[in-house]
Amino acid sequence: MSDEVWKSEYIDVYDKVLLNSDIYLVVRDFHINAMNNCDIVLDSGCGTGNVTNELLRQGKTVYAVDNSRKALDILKKKCSENKEKLYVYNLNAGELPLEDQKFDGITSMFVVYYITDYQKYLEETYRVLKDGGVLALTDRISSENMGFLLKSYEESLRKRGLLPKLEFEFKVFKENFSENVIKAVKKGHTFEETRSIMETLGFSGIKEYPNPYFGQCYSLIAHK
Repeated sequence: MSDEVWKSEYIDVYDKVLLNSDIYLVVRDFHINAMNNCDIVLDSGCGTGNVTNELLRQGKTVYAVDNSRKALDILKKKCSENKEKLYVYNLNAGELPLEDQKFDGITSMFVVYYITDYQKYLEETYRVLKDGGVLALTDRISSENMGFLLKSYEESLRKRGLLPKLEFEFKVFKENFSENVIKAVKKGHTFEETRSIMETLGFSGIKEYPNPYFGQCYSLIAHK
């Protein structure tokens, strides 16, 4: 994910909003559950570590990769209690200095629409995944229904009794989120486009799963 996205004021409020969002937690848990049978996991484009942290709590070994130092600093603090099984890399997820067939599972949540070379990203993902390994991926393909999405975030905060306490934080989040998603989603790929690339690379059993993001996103699981 681009460091431009992780502006300091955005980082300060990111987790306060999303870790209290019903729909975000549905997608986060989809990625966590997809790794149930995996011991060594790559969190590709890990951001502030919301998936990484939960996988570490389950006793998994996690390699967390992101090109934002700021996001990784937050991740390290968040995951400090389980750092003995955490490996952090500040680099582009499409260029991994890791051996072939290293991971039982790879999770890629809200990442790939920031990737410049999507083909190379999926090639690298396939390369480092073990035979029989699983990939969970969520992509954003549209910035439509942004009003519904932000309203959902707001309602989740209200339901938890966090408004008006976090009213300023939500305002900052909304301003940064809308701008950056609209820019980034231009690189999004439909499920059909992604499945076609994956099948060419050798992925199999590619299946789309329900996603609550008002038609903006899709989630899938694929196997090597």
